[in-house]
Formats: sequence, C-alpha cells, structure tokens
Amino acid sequence: MNNKLYKMMNWPEIEEIIYSDGDNPHRILGAHKVGSNYLIQAFYPDAKEISVLVENTKKTYPMELADEAGFYAVLVPYIEKFRYKLVITDVNGVEKAVDDPYAFGPYMDREDFIKFGSGIHYHIYEKLGAHPMKRGTVQGTLFAVWAPSAARVSVIGDFNNWDGRVCQMHRLDPIGVFEIFVPGAKENDGYQFEIKTRSGLIFKRPDPYAMLSRGENGMISVISERKSIVWNDSKWLTQRRKFDLDEAPLSICEISIDAFAGRHEGRNTIEEITSDILEYVQNHGFNTIELMPVMKHVPGHFYHILDFFALDDSNGTPEEFMKFIDACHTAGIRVILDWVPTFFPKSSCGLSSFDGKCLYEYEDPRIGVHPKSGDLIFDYGRKEVTNFLISNALYWIENYHIDGLRTSDISRILYLDYDRKPGEWIANIYGGNENLEALEFLKQLTTVIHKNNPGVILLTKETACWPQVTDSVDDGGLGFDYKWNNGWTRDFLSYMQNDPLFRAGHHDELTFSIIYSYTERFILGFTHEELEKGLEGLYYLMPGDSVQKMANLRLAISYMMVHPGRKHLYMEPDALTVDQSVFVENMLSKLNKLYYDHDALHQLDSSDGGFEWINNMATDECMLSFVRKSNDSTEMLLVVANMAGVERTVEIGVPADGRYTEIFNSDDISYGGTGVLNEGKKEARRKEVDGRDYSLSIKIGAVSLCIFSYVPYTEQEKKIRAIKEEEEIKKEAERQEKLAALKEMQSKEEERLLKELKEKYERELLEQEKAIEEKYEKIEEERISTIVSADAIKSLSAKKKTGARTSKKTTTKNSKKK
Repeated sequence: MNNKLYKMMNWPEIEEIIYSDGDNPHRILGAHKVGSNYLIQAFYPDAKEISVLVENTKKTYPMELADEAGFYAVLVPYIEKFRYKLVITDVNGVEKAVDDPYAFGPYMDREDFIKFGSGIHYHIYEKLGAHPMKRGTVQGTLFAVWAPSAARVSVIGDFNNWDGRVCQMHRLDPIGVFEIFVPGAKENDGYQFEIKTRSGLIFKRPDPYAMLSRGENGMISVISERKSIVWNDSKWLTQRRKFDLDEAPLSICEISIDAFAGRHEGRNTIEEITSDILEYVQNHGFNTIELMPVMKHVPGHFYHILDFFALDDSNGTPEEFMKFIDACHTAGIRVILDWVPTFFPKSSCGLSSFDGKCLYEYEDPRIGVHPKSGDLIFDYGRKEVTNFLISNALYWIENYHIDGLRTSDISRILYLDYDRKPGEWIANIYGGNENLEALEFLKQLTTVIHKNNPGVILLTKETACWPQVTDSVDDGGLGFDYKWNNGWTRDFLSYMQNDPLFRAGHHDELTFSIIYSYTERFILGFTHEELEKGLEGLYYLMPGDSVQKMANLRLAISYMMVHPGRKHLYMEPDALTVDQSVFVENMLSKLNKLYYDHDALHQLDSSDGGFEWINNMATDECMLSFVRKSNDSTEMLLVVANMAGVERTVEIGVPADGRYTEIFNSDDISYGGTGVLNEGKKEARRKEVDGRDYSLSIKIGAVSLCIFSYVPYTEQEKKIRAIKEEEEIKKEAERQEKLAALKEMQSKEEERLLKELKEKYERELLEQEKAIEEKYEKIEEERISTIVSADAIKSLSAKKKTGARTSKKTTTKNSKKK
C-alpha cells in the first residue's frame, strides 16, 4: 500500500468494520472526496481481488488490500457526477461487477423519523422493511429496520451469501432506524437481519415489516413489492361508505380458509377454494365473512402471529388473496379480518426481544407477559410500537380492501391486573388498574381508521365490562363499532345445556341479556372460542339423543337470529352429517332472508324501542314471547319460543288487533323438525291474555321457535271489525246484565232461604230447650219422691189443692169488682 493511501486510512474505524462493531459503515466505506481524489474503500472478506471501474471514463483502478480480513482501498481521480462499480474476483476466479451499496445515501428523511417517533407515520411500512426500487440507474432493494438497542445490524440473504460482514447497515438517527440500499438484491430473494448486541451476542431475526416470508415459522423474509390487481369493486367500496351501524343488518359467517382447502379431491387452488367458500356462504344466506387470521402464524395457532404484514402460505399469494376479496365484493359479501394487536408469541421467529432487548413488548414482566399464556403484550407506551400496529391495520384495509377488523380481547390490555394476583401488577400513575397507554392506543387506532377509511367497521371482544366500548371517542368511548356480547353467549349456552326438564330453574339466564342489550352495539355470537368445531360443537353441547340435539340446535340458532344484536356464527364445512347440514342450510338461509327482509329484526337493534316483552315470566312452562319492532309501527314480528321438551297449545297475548301469519317455525319438516305448524292467517281475538286486549291460540312443538308476521286491517276491515266488536260488546253487555240479574235473584233467593233456615233453627232450638227443661223437672220430681214419705206427699198435695181453690176465689172476686 502506498504511503499516501496508508496515511488516509482510519484504522480504528477499519477495525470497527472488520469486526462488525459499528453502526455507521457509510462513514468509511464507499467513495469519499479527499482533496482532488476519491478515496474508495470496500470490505469483502471472500474477495481475491477488487478493482474500481469508473463508468464515466471506463477506466479501471485496482484496489489495494489494506487488511487481510478483506478490507480494500484505492484513490481515484475526482470527476464530476462520479459513477463507479466494484469488479470483484472471488477465490474461484469468478469475476463480477457490482454497484457499491455504500455509494447510496439515506432514503428516509428527518420528517419520517419525527412522524415515526411520534406514532403518526401511518404508512411506515412503505419505508421500513424491504422495498425493491431503482435509485438512479441502479436496480436493487432498500432495507430498513428499527432496532434502537442494537450495536450493529446487517442485512443478510441470497444476494450476499448470508454473510453479515458484507452489508452492514447505517444507523440514521437516534430513534434507532438502520438502513441500506443493496444493489442487485431482487424480488423473491430471501433475507434476514443479523443483529449484534452491545454485549457481543449475534442473532438473526426476520423482518417485522416483511410482506412475504417462507419456511414453517416465517423465519426467512422474502423481498417483495407491494402487490395489486385490477380491482372490480369500486362500486362496492363506494357503497361501503354508506353502511349504517345502527340499522343495517349484519350476519357474519366466521371461517378459516384452511377449513375449505382440499374439501374435494383436486380442489386445492385458491380460485377453487374461493368458489367453494362463496357457494357455502351464499347458500346459508350470510352477507359477511369473518376470516380467522391470515397472517403468518405459528402452525396450528391462528392467533399467534409471527409476521404481521406477511400472508400465510395457506391463504395463497397476495394476488390470489386479493382476487378472493374482490370476488367476495362482487358477490356482495363483506370481508372482516381477525386481527391481533393485544399480544404476540414469545418466539425467536417473531418480535420477541427483537434487538436483544424488549422492544415491541413491555420490559417489566408484570406488564409485558400474560401470566397464564406466557404471551407478550405490546408496549403501547412506545409510539413506534403503536405506529407499527396502526400502520399494519391500514395495510390490510387499504392494500387488500378488507372491510373490517375484529380485534382480540382488549380486556387483556386495558386492565393492568387482568388475570393477575395482588402484588403481580403495577398500578398506573394515578394508582388505578387501567393501562392508560393501551387506552390511548385503542382510541388512536379507531379514530385513524374511521377517518381514513369511512365505512370500515371495527369489532372487538371485551370481557371485563369496560364502559362505552362502542361510543365515539369524542363522546368518551373507545370508538369501536360493535362488541361481542359474551355475556349473552355464556348465559344462553349455559341454559341450553340443561335438559328441558330442568330449564325452569335457569329462566333468568334467558331474560337477563335484554336488561343491557342496548348499552352497546352488540354482536351475538357462537364463535370459535365457544364452539371449537362450529355447529358440530354446538350440536354436542345440546342435551338428549340425536333428534333432541338437532331440535335444540335449531332452537339455539333461531333464538340468536331474533334476539336484539347483530349475528355471528362460526362455521366449519362438513362438520355435521349430510342430512343435518342440509336441514341447517335450509333453516339458516330462511332465517337470514327474514333478517334482511324484515326491518323489525335489525332496524332498531340499537334502541330499546325495537323490543317488547309479551311474556317473560312463564318460568315453569319454559316459554318466552316478545315482539320485534321497526320504525314503521305496522311492521312488527311476534316471536314465541318453547324451551320445554313438550308440545303445547297456548294462548299468547298480542300487541294489536290484526292478522298474524306464521312465517318461520324451527319445527318445520324441511329443517328436520316434526311439523307442528300454524298454517294460514290467524285473526286476533278480543280476549285478554298476558295483559293484552287481544290474543292468539297457537300450537308450538317441543324445543322450537316460531315467528309470526303482523298485518293490520284495512280501513274498511276496521269498520267491519268495529261493527262486529260493537255487536259483540253489546251482546257481552246484555249477557253481563242478564248474568247480573240472575246473580241478584240468586242472592235474594239465598237470603230468603237463609232467613227460613234461621227461623226454623231458632224454633227447633226453643223446642229442644223446653224439652230439656221438662225432662229435668221430671227427673227432679222423681228424685224428691224417693226421699219424702207418702203422708208428706199427701199433705203437700192437699196444700196445693187448698192453695189452688183460694187462688181461684181471689181471682173471681177481683173479676166482680172490675
């Protein structure tokens, strides 16, 4: 090495490059103007020789080996608009000309870092990750990664023999973003980030922003441009903006694409699976699909996401998945995606301790680790982390035209003491148990999505009764559109699992949900969390033999469809037998059609004015009856449910006079029932039942539910009915008058008979008293006669006679004087 070149070498910095310890290789590598020359330095450990080809002059300058580790340097005369290539000869004598990665300056700018650090760079995925591009005339890939705790980061891959010494990245700012442009790195090349910690530990990580990955766990990220197709859903997207959260019907079929793969021999392509899914969903009458997570996940565990931006292999290529969404929109089917912003798995293939320290997760395990599952909780206090999550949500919505996101249980992140014992959690700055950072993240998430994408709906699960989940952020809520009604699902399934003989004691589990049904915009669901195998799981939850299980299953689905709240069913194809599947398909198709066609079943779902109990107190009979209403007072539906295991004929009160027609009965033969139906139109009778002036007499099968539509009478019919009712009222009044007169006569007759009986009783009582007195006198005389002599008796008798005569004379004299 010539002396001039030697003096220009910064040996401490060269050692930093050789030992891969630095975070600013651009400071020394590449071309740097020195006086009237360019000092060009390169580090290629496996190179035998390197020359610099100046493209402006076509001259070649051999580089000198400054260090045997593979560090080369050369001085080249200064030229305006200097362009060069490195001509590398490897140990096998193979020569190739490459562009120097260190000839390219930073791509991201200060504004990017400010926005990212503030958590408002909502399309940061366009800057971080791997992005094929052309810089000037050079085609290559820009790599960028956030790793603030790393001492050094290199990108390794198919383009550099996976050698971490070659493409060392430049830390651009204190926030910790590393970047490098690698010429020749092309689409479909695999890559990783090699990270060296300050303690000297070296490990490899996939790209958190990779849009494609390979391998079972997605350990190898793949360079990929953002894909797109020729979309045909512009009309759908325009119409989507008009979706009415309070009044529009929403019937969701939850599925996984995996479940439809390979259903039939030879049907394995995404195009065929798309056709299969659409046929299945449309035949059952759903208007919305909810997909279990489609991101790269731990095999067999959909909700343990490894690559948040990368599509899992089982869902096809990005273009194929986009075509699936487009086909759904063309068919009028909304697509919602399950999305997991509340946790991620502890795995070296994911975000766990990404740069050697806790980066995406909280550092303190009392906040950052779920005590039961061991999953990691995102650090919502770091704006770069919340930026990652929000940009990921927007990525799926804007690039794949997803119509909505359903987040996992937000209770896990809203409460610091969730599933934790005293002493196992840390209070917030106010001493409370709320995670204020997570709360702020959720509000920002819902606000940004609704602002940028009107009509996209956000659903969530929340199991700890956090208030105002579906109220707007401006009104103090979290801003979600719908919330799973887990309480209803838990109570109703608990009730249905009881044998009908014992359901009377659990009646409150049926009626309690109405008390809080209008506190949020709720979705009623039989989800994958409650039913592991969809309808098969629901079937086996039910009591009884196979016939009874099917009857209970039909009742459960029917009750969900008429209860206030949007609808959600987890479905797995081929879960039931062929016959059972046909019956369920027939019934669900009918129920969904009724749900869409009748405003009473959805229009006032968010208002208590849309529901009215008829009878919720028939506990012993295990029966319920209620009315669903719409904004049109004449449009209402009467629902009667018999949860008992016996067929009944019952009288049900109705809210208004008119004709009632049975439009659905879960006991219909076409649904697999016994056929206990109410045929024809039924006219309400003026008879008070359930506190109503009018009533119907209906038949209802065991464990079944029926729905009656209501049609009011025309004005002419009302007049005729009024005349008839007037006559009936008049006849009833006459009958009542006759009945009253008859009762009065009966009362008088009863009074007369009572008087006679009383007089007779008094006479008989006097006679009995007199007879008793005479009997006692006789007994007294007989007793005296036994103790007095005969002479005394005679004397006594004589005195009595004398006294009698004297009394007689006295009486005569007195008479004469008068």
